[in-house]
Amino acid sequence: MSGIDVVIVVAVAAVLALCVRSFVRHKDGCADCASAGSCSASARAQGRCVATEDMLRRADAALGEAERGRGGRA
Repeated sequence: MSGIDVVIVVAVAAVLALCVRSFVRHKDGCADCASAGSCSASARAQGRCVATEDMLRRADAALGEAERGRGGRA
């Protein structure tokens, strides 16, 4: 392996380790986000995540617009 291969493998391993660390730290399924300081779902370890609900609402709206643009065809 050349030097660049080693650098790439180390970088991928570091990112993988950070992902695993995040999963271990947030076993309840709630991750860090910009709203973490005021998040009632995170504080109680239950409830609704406003950030996720907003993201899903916007994604649904965008998919609906895309379907209307294609005439409802898949």
